[in-house]
Order: sequence, then C-alpha cells, then structure tokens
Amino acid sequence: MITLIMKKNYKSRYFIDKQVQRLKFLLILIFLFIVFLPFYLSTCLLYAEISADTKASDSYDISAKSKKEKVSYYISKGNEYLMQGEYSNAIECYNKAKQLKRKDHKIHLLLGEAYRLADMKDESIQAYNESLRQGSEDIRIYLGLGNIYTLKYLYEESKRYYQKALEINKNNITALRGLAEIYEHISRYEDAFLLYEKIYSVDSSHEMKLKIVFLNILLGKYDNAEKYPENTSQFKILSGYINLKKNPKYAISEFASTEDNILKVIAYIEAKDMINAKKYLEILKNQSENTLSKKLAVALYENIK
Repeated sequence: MITLIMKKNYKSRYFIDKQVQRLKFLLILIFLFIVFLPFYLSTCLLYAEISADTKASDSYDISAKSKKEKVSYYISKGNEYLMQGEYSNAIECYNKAKQLKRKDHKIHLLLGEAYRLADMKDESIQAYNESLRQGSEDIRIYLGLGNIYTLKYLYEESKRYYQKALEINKNNITALRGLAEIYEHISRYEDAFLLYEKIYSVDSSHEMKLKIVFLNILLGKYDNAEKYPENTSQFKILSGYINLKKNPKYAISEFASTEDNILKVIAYIEAKDMINAKKYLEILKNQSENTLSKKLAVALYENIK
C-alpha cells in the first residue's frame, strides 16, 4: 500500500513538473507573440518608390497606345492598386504588363511584392526568383524572400536571403530585424540581442526598447533589463517579472494591483502551485476590461486546467 502511494505521489509530482516546464515554455511564446508582436513584413510595402504621382487616369484610352505606353500604364495602374491594398487588382495589372514585356525584372519584382502582400507565398517566390534570373540585384527581392520563408517557417532559407540583403547594405534595418526575429524563433537569444542592440542605436522606439528588455530577461540579465524603464503595461509586467526572478520569496506579496495578478500566476507556476495559479487566472479571465493581463490569462488558462 505504501509503495502504491509513493508511486502515485511520484507520478503526481512528475506530472506537475512536466506541466510547469511546458507552461514556462508557453510563457515565453506568449510574451513573444502577444506582448511583443513580431515584426512581419507581410504588412509592409517594400517597393518604396511607388508614390501617388504614379496614378493612372481611368479615362486613359489605352487601345490606341504603343506597346511601351501600355506597359507603363499597367505598371502605374498596378502601383495605384498596390498602394490602396487592392492586391488582386494590382496582380492583374502587373500580369498584363508582363504579357507585353516578359523580360523586365522590375515587373517581376512588383509581381513578387503584390503576391507577397496578398499572402500568395509560392507565387511570390516564383516572381522574385524570375526577377533575379533576369539579372536584378535589388535588395527588396532578398528582403521579400526572407520574409516569405520566415512565414513558411523555413528559417535557414530565410536567414540566407536576409544575409544576402546585408551583403548589399550591412545596415539595412529590415534585414537586421528579420534576422533578429529568426534568432528569436530558434532560441538564439544572444544573437538576437546583439542585432537588436545594433538596431536600437538608430531606432530607439518603444518596440525596440521592449525587445531589448525582453531579451535581457530571457538571458537572465535582469539588471540590464531594468535600465530601460517606461510607464506602460508591458513594462510594468516585465518589471514585476524581473522582481519575481530576483526576489522569489517576497515578490507575491508586492503584487497588489489587479494588473499584477498575471505576475501572481507566473509566481505560482514557478512555485508549482497550480491551484492558486488557476485561481488568479480565472479572476483575470472573468474581468470586464480587456487588459494585457487578461489577454495573457486567456492564452494560459486552457493549459493548466
């Protein structure tokens, strides 16, 4: 009987340990994907030369125009659609231009851009590669391909294209950020941190500051993380988490506000106290205001039922 009880207790402890380990990993993912939303180029227009000046008139009579003028018209009209977010129309225009002038790497670049923004990954890859095959060395092709392969979770391919972009311009922020995000995804946090530090030297935005703080936390460099104070909900949560890691015995009593309940949850998870962790998750989950802590609680709740 004693042996059976011991076995049961061992299994229970083993289950809790595995659950805690899984939840710690989940916490990292939540902070990565909810608190610090990843920088995805899929919403960004790389083809910066497009401007409102390129608009094509709807009353333009194309039927009597030369082949060159028709190509120019379809590109201009496609650019207009691209800027307006009407990607299917942009693709249609660029394809019409391509039918008239197949050997034009600029048209294939624009097609790659439109397909990428329309989330047509394979078509975008094909168009970008055709632009390269026709002799283009435009950095935007490598940036676009790097983005697409990241979204396809093919990180080695993505890394290769971002590195090619950096060979063209070693300080290109888009390539540096893309590469840093890959390192985050594959848990190479030190490498990601070094790249974000380089970016931060020219872009000291709120988002970059969050990245620096978060990576310092992942690397256990809590004192460094505290050098970037800011009065936002994200920073308050991270500051509380740092306090928890540095002073685990006293931290819970200091978490007094409702927003601090998510930190209590994390503290109880660290202490392997799933009953109290679930209790505070339910409080957060049921609150009326849709705070950052509530979003984190909803994401965590199902995993400690």
